[in-house]
Amino acid sequence: MTRNRSYKSLEKEIMSNKKYMLLNKESHHGLTRLEHSLRVSRNVYKVAKKLNLDYVSATRAALLHDFFFNEEFESNHGLIQGVVHPDIALANACGSFKLNEIEKNAIESHMFPLSVVLPKSREAWVLTVVDKLVAIYEYGLYKFNPANLKGYLKYVSYTASFLFILLINFITMGEK
Repeated sequence: MTRNRSYKSLEKEIMSNKKYMLLNKESHHGLTRLEHSLRVSRNVYKVAKKLNLDYVSATRAALLHDFFFNEEFESNHGLIQGVVHPDIALANACGSFKLNEIEKNAIESHMFPLSVVLPKSREAWVLTVVDKLVAIYEYGLYKFNPANLKGYLKYVSYTASFLFILLINFITMGEK
């Protein structure tokens, strides 16, 4: 595992790709898909590093987990888009970057349990949970009417607590 890589160096490596930077034009959770991916990756970096995981692979996967474009779905939108977009993101990532097995699995499994691919590493589980927490945050911040937000906070809190407990359980699995 590579040590002492800054978040900015990992971000710069991925953002040097012109196709990837087109995500800045894609709408996602009320902001751009690039902004979402950066928010997820910053948080994955912090969590993975704190837990002494392969934070480089986890962060790279987080940066690339939503590397897809709306026109790639043809007529498939809504829930089906949530199921198939990890495969499209993985194909795009593999076409533009050299990925290891942790990164590939983390990208293809980040929508678990909506998609059926199981995260195989702790790094993949961190991405899966952090992505969901960030999505909840973004929907609350950018999609819901602020006047109605108070009623949603209870559900967001419950969901965030559940996901955090799930994350801790999977991170500590196999430890004695």
